[in-house]
Amino acid sequence: MNRGRTGFRATIAATLMAGTITLGPAMRPATADSPPASNAPYMLNGRFLMLNMHGALFHENERDFRENVAYAQWMGAGVIRVFATDANTNKRWSGRRVGNQIADMAPIFRSGNVKLIVALVNNHQPVPGEDPSSSGWADGYYQLLLPFFTTNWRGAYLAFTRDLIATVRDRGALDVIYAWELGNELHTPNEPDAIRPFIVGAVEEIRRLDPITPILPGTMGTNHLDPWNVQSSVARWLYCDAPIDAYTLHAYDWVSRERQGDMPVEWDLDYATAAPCPNGRRLPVIVEEMGSSVDLPGLYAANETNRRLEQELRQIRFVLQYPQVQGVGFWSGESPRVNRAYYDSRRGLTSYGPMPLGGGSCYDPTPLSQPGVRCRIEQMLRDLPSLP
Repeated sequence: MNRGRTGFRATIAATLMAGTITLGPAMRPATADSPPASNAPYMLNGRFLMLNMHGALFHENERDFRENVAYAQWMGAGVIRVFATDANTNKRWSGRRVGNQIADMAPIFRSGNVKLIVALVNNHQPVPGEDPSSSGWADGYYQLLLPFFTTNWRGAYLAFTRDLIATVRDRGALDVIYAWELGNELHTPNEPDAIRPFIVGAVEEIRRLDPITPILPGTMGTNHLDPWNVQSSVARWLYCDAPIDAYTLHAYDWVSRERQGDMPVEWDLDYATAAPCPNGRRLPVIVEEMGSSVDLPGLYAANETNRRLEQELRQIRFVLQYPQVQGVGFWSGESPRVNRAYYDSRRGLTSYGPMPLGGGSCYDPTPLSQPGVRCRIEQMLRDLPSLP
């Protein structure tokens, strides 16, 4: 079993001894100048909420980092999840440059008591110098392909990873890293078992550089790993035996067991992570990406934002009924006050408001964008894991 930081392990151990999650008092929203109080030692750096800011590392203005940390504090999020490769503006930064960016901005994260989960590669954007056979168009989107996982990852990806982690370590900034993540939405659907040696090998390489920081797989769910196999041995291996510190899920547009959205996460929650493992291990589950699309045909249209709010709440209530879920992450959660280069107009907090451009936040109301549905989403997230 990997050696995680004391706080990370202690939180897990306490939860497992109790057999369930004890929900503390709600983190009551106050004002835009007042963050919610922390009332319980939840998993994500003492909090239950994580904000995904997929392009946040690639801001070049220190002010944007300060704004994002301030917003995370106000939202009651203990962790910001970022990607180490940039699919938004296609900055081709080396691992060393990304590592230096983290180290340069480490004082800002420390001052706000906000840590980072760093996904070492975005599935939509390979590392610089990656072999052309490693990525391409498949199943309707650009992603990493099987050759990356079987052989190519030991080339450009490994060099990038070594440079990034070694730079952060050598500059004394490992304390702001909550976890390294092998990548975002990694999978080998044509050969499901091929993910196993990749995970084992990649973790071994990271451990040579950093034997302490927790490691996450960044996988999306059973059906992504092993298509149409509800009780997948690959998913069960990931939960019970893989050298990782938490099991990750992505749950966009989940409506019901009949309308499962991007991923039928109930497969993971009802089967892969439900029963204790033969070796006694029970990993925490982080639903690290959640959110609803601007419109869902047959459920609501783009102008029916109150119905979309109901959909957001439906997803959160569903995953919180499972005691193994010990943290959730909301998508595209950058502050409304930062540069607009890194936002998602389809899902997440930045997809609310006119156009959509992330307007209606109660953190930053303006005459052109009065507090609206985004504000109500923010209030709901600030209360997690309590719900209205």
